[in-house]
Amino acid sequence: MVILLLFTQCDAMTEEEPLPSAKQATTKAPDGVTTTLQTITTMDGAIAQVECSQEILPSGEIILMCMPAQWNGELILYAHGYVPEFEELALPDEAAIYMPLFTSFGYAFATTSYGENGIAVQSGLEDMINLRERFIQRYSAPRLIYLTGGSQGALITTLAMERHPELFSGGLSLCGPCGYFQGQLNYYGNFRVLFDYFFPGVLPGDAVHIPTELSAGWESYYVPLVLQAISQNPEATLKLLRTAQAPYDANVPGSIETTVIGVLTYDVRYIENAKRVFGGQPFDNEKQVYFGTGSFREDVRLNLKVQRFSADKTALREIRKNYETSGELSKPLVSGHTTKDPIVLYWNMPLYQAKTVLKGTSPLFSALPVDRYGHCTFTEQEIITAFGLLSQKVKGQELLARECDATGKIIRAVTVLKR
Repeated sequence: MVILLLFTQCDAMTEEEPLPSAKQATTKAPDGVTTTLQTITTMDGAIAQVECSQEILPSGEIILMCMPAQWNGELILYAHGYVPEFEELALPDEAAIYMPLFTSFGYAFATTSYGENGIAVQSGLEDMINLRERFIQRYSAPRLIYLTGGSQGALITTLAMERHPELFSGGLSLCGPCGYFQGQLNYYGNFRVLFDYFFPGVLPGDAVHIPTELSAGWESYYVPLVLQAISQNPEATLKLLRTAQAPYDANVPGSIETTVIGVLTYDVRYIENAKRVFGGQPFDNEKQVYFGTGSFREDVRLNLKVQRFSADKTALREIRKNYETSGELSKPLVSGHTTKDPIVLYWNMPLYQAKTVLKGTSPLFSALPVDRYGHCTFTEQEIITAFGLLSQKVKGQELLARECDATGKIIRAVTVLKR
């Protein structure tokens, strides 16, 4: 119940701006827009109506906008994560969870497939700005606009809050490569060269050259080969995980296999796309020192024999210019990250926090670590709590959950996120 109170206020305590008009939500949809009326159940058990419109733009981009019957005048925009470039454009699967979750509290919700898959940080940022404008044109200007995103969408959210704070009231960034993007890319390449060292001959090509046979047969042929190799040599598998500093959880069945396959998948699916997007090969391990085999001699042998690659300067410049965050904030940003994330490493969050300290913007940044294995494996309650914190920071209110009687008098107040 405390969580629910995060989204409500005692009317007697604050003076709200008039709600934006949502009359257009009930008018006839523009040509090419499909509208549906959905019935959702709120967290307190009530039934609510939500009108959703879906549109396919000439570029192929798919957008979804959902307006609750009882709109609170605020909008949540959601930027999704990485999708391999060869897949068809589609709305993010998690929209089916987040839409009813947030609209049940009275928020309008909008998301997009982006106009392209793959590494779509720059184009995705523009797509989110355009989505904001399309919502305003179709309905009206919300009094508050929150930008949220997970994984690659978290980086889009963070960059947008740094570069376009005038467009958004606050941001919620979940499990994104926001601390050190180059280091995150190197993690995928490091894992692949270490896998090839401990399990030679299992995969064709190398960390920066993905042959067609590997890409085409990854799920059907090579994933079973990888699983067989690591199951037959568990000692080498643990050395791989330790030297790559790749998280797993011994208490979570299958986490080792999930980590190995998950990180290798990113190298297989990501590197060729990255070369085109960044204008060159971005992985660099020329000066990387690997350790963790359990033997100094073996560590030395590993560093002498492991494959080495040097990144192209054009790619490094592009990443520094357009993909690294700065920590310069003028609006609130809340970040959540699981501590044992095998895909986007947890150190991204404290590194970003350090950037805000150096820039003098740390009061605007809130870090919410979640002690759990997995990539973006948050519960609905954790997401609500994180968003509730963002909402309170945006509105400059005390971080208290308030319970009021019918007259608006506070009868109970509980500190939110008390640890």
